[in-house]
Amino acid sequence: MTPRERLYARLAGKPVDKIPNMNIFMFIVAREAGVSYSEYVQNYRKLVEGNLICAEKYGVDSVGAISDPMRETAAFGARVVFPEDACPYAEVPLITDDFDLSVLNRFDPLDSPRTLDRVKACELLRQKAGNDYPVIGWIEGCLAEAADLRGINELLVDLAENEEYLAELFEIIFAQQKCFARAQIDAGADFIGVGNAVASLVGPALYEKYALAWDRAIVDYIHEQGAGVKLHICGNITRLLELLLQVEPDILDVDWMVDFRRAAQMFKDSRTAVSGNFNPAGAILLGSVEQVQAEIRRCISEGTETTLIAGGCEIPAAAPDENLRAMDRLLYIKQ
Repeated sequence: MTPRERLYARLAGKPVDKIPNMNIFMFIVAREAGVSYSEYVQNYRKLVEGNLICAEKYGVDSVGAISDPMRETAAFGARVVFPEDACPYAEVPLITDDFDLSVLNRFDPLDSPRTLDRVKACELLRQKAGNDYPVIGWIEGCLAEAADLRGINELLVDLAENEEYLAELFEIIFAQQKCFARAQIDAGADFIGVGNAVASLVGPALYEKYALAWDRAIVDYIHEQGAGVKLHICGNITRLLELLLQVEPDILDVDWMVDFRRAAQMFKDSRTAVSGNFNPAGAILLGSVEQVQAEIRRCISEGTETTLIAGGCEIPAAAPDENLRAMDRLLYIKQ
């Protein structure tokens, strides 16, 4: 089976030759492409080159345009800093305490350099991978993008105090989410990853009040465009699981703090496959090959016929090659 065939078969609960390996690589992609992280996030050709190397070398069953959370933030007008070997960040929050949303650019993803770079990455991944690999584009979730624009601490205070500007802000973010997702789908993305890590910090009450409807709306929109959705909320989402059943992404990333068996059983009869959930630092980075094998066997035993295997979040750049290869070998199903 090709990785693309494998993933779609697994999501449908059909037999596969291998449980799809859905590890998230970013710093490792930059390393394999032989460039700094700064170049990786700004040069789609190097992002594509590194993805294809990693897929072949480590058995990853997808290729993707994930890199950093500052694509849309830059397009909205924030000044973004690009450290040589660290994630980009906004120099100062674009939304300040006066809550003036007129500072936000309403952008065309094909006109903004950083969003266009990601669209071009999806296009080139599709060309290079053909139909062998599923291509995953990426956008920021509503809460995550709000945090990128406002600052995480400031946003959490605003949510708690129910600031009036939030409703309008989420409307603006949603409109841009749709444009950016559609551009990547048109360029060849099979799935859109929605990164919404901030959701794990707010708890179920605030998530239901501010984010649930928006996450469900963007999932519905992407499905209407003919693509799948991979929802990534790293951190402990145990208290959000029941609400996330309503969001209905095709794939839900589950971090290592969550009881994987419980999550797999909760979503067993839904349209959502859970993906996870070993500790990318404790197991893959610091563990022995034997410890890695034990963790992968645990994930497999706790999963169902649709679960996918991956670290709970990004695999660290210093993870030993032998651990990554040992992980992938265990995913093959004995015939």
